Amino acid sequence: MRDVKNILIANDSLDGLNTALEKAAMIEHYSGAELHVAEVIYDTIAEESEENVSEAERSRLIEALKAAERRGLQNLIEPFAERVASINTRVAWDRQAAAALLRLQTETQAELLIKPVSKHGRIADYLHTPLDWALTREAPCAVLISKQPSWEQATCVLAAVDVADEAHRDLTQEILLTASTLAKLLGTQLHLACAYPELGQSVNDLQVAMDYEGIKADMRESRGRHLDEWITELQLDVAQSHVLEGKPANTISALANSLPATVSVLGTSARRGLGKLFLGNTAEDLIDQIHGDIVTVR
Repeated sequence: MRDVKNILIANDSLDGLNTALEKAAMIEHYSGAELHVAEVIYDTIAEESEENVSEAERSRLIEALKAAERRGLQNLIEPFAERVASINTRVAWDRQAAAALLRLQTETQAELLIKPVSKHGRIADYLHTPLDWALTREAPCAVLISKQPSWEQATCVLAAVDVADEAHRDLTQEILLTASTLAKLLGTQLHLACAYPELGQSVNDLQVAMDYEGIKADMRESRGRHLDEWITELQLDVAQSHVLEGKPANTISALANSLPATVSVLGTSARRGLGKLFLGNTAEDLIDQIHGDIVTVR
């Protein structure tokens, strides 16, 4: 989000692109970034046999479909032409929307990818990784999943960090600075949040730790102290810090929705192998649970 020179606003349909473009224009006003608006399309006409559709006819139909979408994108950006310094459009033809969007991110050298949230059923998630999840896993840049209708009535920005994770201090810093930049851009408050494990009664019953209330207090105080250190180090203007007990996916989403946060900034990491298909990380879980916009930082 900081030092953004190129922003890619993209989707596998025109749905939601106008709202996402409005947000990109606000960031452009703050950063001077070049805007790239893109749509990925595909039609099964490309799979028809030559017995039904000749190669020449298929090519003409595909070009006609792409031309129609280009006209739609041009109509979309027309109201923004005089508002932003630089804006362009492109249409990609690809059956794999995630791969196409990642390729467009590379081509445009975008430091921020803005995408309207996808609608998907939970059962289907196990069979086909949702596009939003794929982008937050694979995109090498920050990803803004646009849910809110607008940023005009911004309430606050929430940064969710794991201050106990010393191995990823660079990620924590990037999350905090990104959230701080967004709060300034939106002219709203900045909230910080972190979570610590919940030690249930079963821990005491098993006599693993008799003083589990004391352990929880130590974890809570340690995280609060780390948050204060980050605030001082980065000179952040913070309205409130929240140290929450429980699983991050549950506690952070509940806090984000209760504030309510206009934007929540989270960290994410890539997966490989079978875990990439079947297991979602905290950021992916929160895409569905948080009502407001989400920015994921790699």
